[in-house]
Parts: sequence; structure tokens; C-alpha cells
Amino acid sequence: MKITVIGAGSIGGTLGRKWAAQGHDVTFGVRDPEAEKVRALMAKLGGHANAAVVADCVEDAEVVLFAIPAGVMSSTVDRIGSELNSRILIDATNRVGEMQLHQLDLLRQAAPDSPLFRAFSNLGWENFAEPEINGEQIDLFYCGDSGSSQQVVDGLIAEIGLRPIYLGGVQQAGIVDTLTRLWFNLALQQGFGRHLAFKMMAELERVTNECGN
Repeated sequence: MKITVIGAGSIGGTLGRKWAAQGHDVTFGVRDPEAEKVRALMAKLGGHANAAVVADCVEDAEVVLFAIPAGVMSSTVDRIGSELNSRILIDATNRVGEMQLHQLDLLRQAAPDSPLFRAFSNLGWENFAEPEINGEQIDLFYCGDSGSSQQVVDGLIAEIGLRPIYLGGVQQAGIVDTLTRLWFNLALQQGFGRHLAFKMMAELERVTNECGN
């Protein structure tokens, strides 16, 4: 797939690098493609991805991931505006300290025909780089529009090495963000460290029987 990652920091850089390794056509949307940090990332990728200014990086994309500071999200969306329409959009930004962490409403206004997802927002980038803890695969809880686009996002999560756990439509973004707040509390305030994650455990056989399947 053609994937545009807006941002080349720890989260965007890690996700883009892994998707490029899976054979996807990855472009990083950045303010300055010649910046030292961006050039270092391109060198690590060995020509398997490229970088472009944000205004020029969306036109051919099938998927656009936003992994930028929340404070520049509005101006970034304004800059690319209607070009986002009909592409799969993933919001990984966090408005730290705000009542609402996600910015799905901003994306919906700019691109009313785009499938929207809230993902890669409730774990640290370290969990994307190393998606196992003590031999256990990390779960990524996310939400977004259902249908074929959800299957695409499921696959992109799995390619990072995480187990995708779908929580439902975009109206479940508040639940995803609650997990983000929990991660910040445990990892940073309670001192458990950034390589901390969540795991869903259930008696699947009993659940299946009770559902009559």
C-alpha cells in the first residue's frame, strides 16, 4: 500500500520503518525533508522510504497516519485539507492535558468521506519497536469505521507485531483515550517505565459457547 506518515519522530519513524520493511510504499510528510533528523531516518531505511513536505505527500496515499505534536495538527490538516478525502486516516496524536485527547472531529470535518481510526495512541513507541514483553505479544486497542478499511488497519497493526483489538466505531475513541491516560499514569507517574503495555485475556471457548456459535 501507499502509506503517508505525517511526522518522522519516535512514533511515526518507528511505524513507517516497519511498514517499509513489509514492502509498503512509505512517504514521511515533514516540514523540512533535508533536516538532520529526517536524513538520518532515511539513511536507516536505506532507500526503502522517502520524505516530502507535508503539502506534497498525500496526493497518492491510500493511508495517512498522523503522528505529530497535537498543537500543530489543526494547521497541518488545514494545509492539506480536501486532499485527505477518501483516504484511510489514522489519528495517533494526543492532546495531553486536554479533556479530549483525540482529534477525529477535526479530521471528519476536513475529510467527510474518509474512514477514520484512532490507533497507535495508547502505547509508547518502544512498544512498537519491541511488540513483545516477556515473550507475550502486546495488544493494541483501537477504534474506527467498520468495513474493508477496518480490515486494512487490522493488517497494518499486525505488521507492526501487535495483536489488534477492535473496540468498535469512532464513538469508542473515549475508551481508547482512557487507556492512553492509564498508560501515562502507570508508565510515567507510577514509575513502571515506558515499555509497558496491555493484554486482553478472556475464556474464549466459554464466550463462543454462550454466543451459540
